[in-house]
Amino acid sequence: MSARLLVSVTGPENTVTVLHEGRPLPCDDGAFSYPLERGAGPSLTARAAACPDARSYGTALFEALLRPVWRAVTGLTGNGRGIELALRLPMELQPLIWEAMYTEDGPLAAHPRLLVAVTRLIPAPGPGGHRTVRGTPRILFASGAKLTDPVIRPGAMFLGLVRECESQGLAMTRISEETTADRLRRRCASLRPDLVHLVAHGRPDPVDGETWVELAGEWTRGGGLASALVSGDAPPPLAVVLSVCHSGAHGGLDRTSGLVETLVRGGVPIVVAVAGEVTEYACRLFSRRFVQALLHGDAVAEAAAHGRRAALLGEPNPDDRLDWAMPTLFLAETLPADFRAVDPGEVNRTRSMAGRLELLEGPAYVGRGPIFDTLDGLIAPGSERTFLGVTSGGAFGGMGGTRLLREIGFRLLQAGHLPLLLAPFNDVQSAPHSLRQVVGEVLAQVVRTGERLSLPVPRLRSLWSGPPRSGGRHGPDADEDEAVARQRVKSAVARFATSAAPLVPSAVDTLLAADLADLAGAAETLGPPFGAHTRVVVLAEALHLWVGALGWTEPSQGLLDLLTPDGLGTAARPVPVVATAALGECPPLRSFREEKAGMPWCAFHDLEPLSDEEASLGFQWVLLQPWHPRERFRLTYYAAPGSDPAVLRESFRLHLEGRPGLIKTELYRMAQLLALHKVFLTHDDTEGWSVYARTHGLRYEP
Repeated sequence: MSARLLVSVTGPENTVTVLHEGRPLPCDDGAFSYPLERGAGPSLTARAAACPDARSYGTALFEALLRPVWRAVTGLTGNGRGIELALRLPMELQPLIWEAMYTEDGPLAAHPRLLVAVTRLIPAPGPGGHRTVRGTPRILFASGAKLTDPVIRPGAMFLGLVRECESQGLAMTRISEETTADRLRRRCASLRPDLVHLVAHGRPDPVDGETWVELAGEWTRGGGLASALVSGDAPPPLAVVLSVCHSGAHGGLDRTSGLVETLVRGGVPIVVAVAGEVTEYACRLFSRRFVQALLHGDAVAEAAAHGRRAALLGEPNPDDRLDWAMPTLFLAETLPADFRAVDPGEVNRTRSMAGRLELLEGPAYVGRGPIFDTLDGLIAPGSERTFLGVTSGGAFGGMGGTRLLREIGFRLLQAGHLPLLLAPFNDVQSAPHSLRQVVGEVLAQVVRTGERLSLPVPRLRSLWSGPPRSGGRHGPDADEDEAVARQRVKSAVARFATSAAPLVPSAVDTLLAADLADLAGAAETLGPPFGAHTRVVVLAEALHLWVGALGWTEPSQGLLDLLTPDGLGTAARPVPVVATAALGECPPLRSFREEKAGMPWCAFHDLEPLSDEEASLGFQWVLLQPWHPRERFRLTYYAAPGSDPAVLRESFRLHLEGRPGLIKTELYRMAQLLALHKVFLTHDDTEGWSVYARTHGLRYEP
């Protein structure tokens, strides 16, 4: 924003003063302050309550707060420039929706010549020094009830929009459903989130007005909730979004019991209280663009201004409705006016690497929360776990196995690890059928990953695990052209994999571990997110197709015989393995699971169809994202207000049977059918925002 104006209402007469760079702006009559109530009759609060529509409501607020000084305000900036109206208000004026102010040109948030942000300042202790996120932002979405609870669902839809940012590589999201205050505290301590979004039931205390929040069936005072978010050794979240009824009714400057104030005093400089249905067009677009703008490195107030202004683009009745004005942005007074929550440089580097490794894929991944929780434990410092098997008891097709491994690989990369994706294998012919072919696949991915990340040409000691073959030497020479050396290593890997000579684990295990350790060490030179913690992780798809390559109960030794408690690595450099399979079609893995399931280095999860509720919610998240490769489906689909959740659950069950692999086909056929019957509504959010972004010269488009 080009200017921050401090709008203070103080004293028994509610005197308004507007400061710019510490100096008061003059009113039309030359004075430097004026009373909020400038005439006889009902109070502003009473007049606003009697307004019949949004226009008259917003006009009443604007005339009282800003009209006398508006000429001076608009004189500060040229056309298209921006201002932040930072409000310091007493308790009795906080419930008014100041974000809905109107001028003669329409909503202040959609002013044709001026970008306007309305923020509310909260006193904060200390000198400030708020941190900017340098790496990939971590977002914790916590729900006090099941995400399918009717009151929780609008907030759960917001999560779908946040997950869109995750699928673009802009953030890491974790979910804590039916959370308690203690569970929330522990999750914050382990994840150390930069942003926490809490969706829960809320109600005001009839005595002191403090917000009570329902967490897992128990009511908790706002102070207790706040302590769960900001206590412990972890730094407080940079931002907290509250989808909690009455959470925005903060106590004002003369009270200390409000939930918002407690969070700010605890060190959270940005708090957003969101009211209204997220599925409404205006709130949906505000939420999406506000979060995206933050993650792209925009200033906080500017992000809110663009989100609200864009939300008004497609609002058919802004004069009648206030949902576009409901999101409220509270800021610590110590937060600089131009503060940027995220420095996107490192995030963009990681996104670029994920793209080159073919790990980024839309839409956002849905479901499988327990699998990802186990994955987090697998790569946690000091973890003993090095094998994760994800197996289906029935049909494997349509379960999204390849997409699951890509999502796992992407999350590993964000955490500073190197995934080697052995996929896709769609039939028996395409899969490896000997230990030599398995090692060849791993080595081919080592070479491919190094090439795409511009790492040095690898030595690949594993190529010497048998008698010398045609082609002579394999490792690069110091004075050899890099392109020639890399091509020669590729050719050597291909000869190794196709050789008829048998290979046993004892001939290759130490060499392979050394090769993978070299790859991890080389990645450290790239800088963040990589470092001394970096591991190589092998991701192997559809082991039931690897006939003859698994060993264990097969005649020849294979991958399962190569595994140790250090995976495919060593105690100093473990190499975990994550594998998927149809267990009923894979006797070696079934036997391996029976014997190893109780060991601390092994974990197994079932890959079954999503439950009806999980599918209904997750598939709606996907439909909120206009991502589809076919242009006819590149719309935002959302449930019509008042639609029956049971109808949606049944429709998803009949058409998709809980199989995420059908998202690209059956999901959109079903969505179009429901749109014809007005169960779903559609809107081209992307085009609306693109027009807005081009018109206002924004640096990025969705």
